[in-house]
Amino acid sequence: MAAVSLTTDDLAPFAEIPAAKAEAMIADVTARAARVAPCILEADFAHAEAAKGILRGVVLRWHEAGSGALQTASVDDASFSFDNRQQRRTLFWPSEVEELQALCKTDGPSGAFAVDTVGVSLEQHADICALRFGALYCSCGAVLTMNLPLYENL
Repeated sequence: MAAVSLTTDDLAPFAEIPAAKAEAMIADVTARAARVAPCILEADFAHAEAAKGILRGVVLRWHEAGSGALQTASVDDASFSFDNRQQRRTLFWPSEVEELQALCKTDGPSGAFAVDTVGVSLEQHADICALRFGALYCSCGAVLTMNLPLYENL
């Protein structure tokens, strides 16, 4: 069973949505969220309530988006227009996608990393060598003296 389960009861305090419509909206939102953050479907997902809150917000925003029609009304020889036509490009805002993806990240190693492109073992360089501080050059002289330090005894 999926860890994140949004139900029509979760929407009831915020809006009156017919049950069939709410269930279809929940299914759509959950399926699309699972594409960008597949971890929400795992049974051992740790942040189910936080993800449920994001999905609830998306469903409610979708419900409140309006009828999608251009309405005109006349009052005392004046005509007013209400434009509820909104282009629906996507259900999720970029910030919501980022938030869902952040919930899926583990506490393990991630982010930036470094790769030593010098190709010289640091064990042969003195502690004061610039290579040990991330430079791309040897400052202890081990390169010049066949990997023995020039300025310091090891």
